[in-house]
Amino acid sequence: MLKEGQELRVEVEGRKEGKTKIAAIHDQIVWIESPSEMDTLKTFFLHEDESMRVYFFKGEEQLYAFDTVVSRRVSDAQLILRYAFTLPEEKKIKRVQRREYLRVPEMINVTVSAKDGQAFPSFETTSLDVSAGGMRIVANRAPIAIDESLIVMFHISDDRGVPQTFRVKSRLVRIQEQTTKQELSLCFEELSHRDQEIILRYCFRAQLEARKRTGSVFSSR
Repeated sequence: MLKEGQELRVEVEGRKEGKTKIAAIHDQIVWIESPSEMDTLKTFFLHEDESMRVYFFKGEEQLYAFDTVVSRRVSDAQLILRYAFTLPEEKKIKRVQRREYLRVPEMINVTVSAKDGQAFPSFETTSLDVSAGGMRIVANRAPIAIDESLIVMFHISDDRGVPQTFRVKSRLVRIQEQTTKQELSLCFEELSHRDQEIILRYCFRAQLEARKRTGSVFSSR
């Protein structure tokens, strides 16, 4: 199911997400290169015994995922790091539905406001990525606590190029600390089927454009 040179996406819960390639496969042990962040392309380290989720495409549109653990970290004669994990049984490798995974690195202007309009002052920011299920944005600091909700407003175009305005109640699910700012992962709530379809189609167009430019199945914008 996997082969040398194949691209993977790895997610380390609460820490990093990036893309990598398979360097080698021996029996059920898979060796990968150091992953690079989806948006900045900077490489980052994995740690032994660290849990992660791995995504890979089979064909053009069939995405699969499984959970595993980093079992080894070694460097070769050129001091290039490689990481190993065990490939799970095939029954533990699950196909991911299209709506669940299509998230693209995309900078969109976003207005953030309190759910009641008063808990904190509204502010302008940009997204780092977006999907039909949520988005990741930049903030000086999180205005609410994890699992609390706020309102995001943004504009994207539909298939005909007509601008569409979205005002979506969103729940804060993760805060990732950066040097000077925070990255806030938001889950959309109460999004209509029509609006979800518009965002999903927008993400597919953005992904297709990125893939044409880079040739990568997990492309950055």
